[in-house]
Amino acid sequence: MADACLFISWNRPFSGRERETYSLLLSQGLEQLENFQRAGWFESYETIGLTPHGGSLNGFLLLRGERKKLDELRRSDDFERFSLQLGATLDGYGVVPGVTLEGLKKVRERNPNLFG
Repeated sequence: MADACLFISWNRPFSGRERETYSLLLSQGLEQLENFQRAGWFESYETIGLTPHGGSLNGFLLLRGERKKLDELRRSDDFERFSLQLGATLDGYGVVPGVTLEGLKKVRERNPNLFG
């Protein structure tokens, strides 16, 4: 069961690179994510584009899976290449590991003194 996630976020494409960026995200990027998923790196993912709101977070990918596998994926050569490609075309690009509700429950079990 998915106890962890990778939050891959961005603001917007760099000016003048919009076409390249959306092509990368919506074709090569999704193909690469499908390859990662077929290889067993994670269980599921979501691709989200936010509507205009004046903020600096305008889209993200959310990968759900096991903590160990997601940590290994993040350090793989293929993911590094994928991430560098996205980072070269997207302003505010970042990758943040996190936990799902299942993961939060495990954190609580491991740290009972921190949770009243």
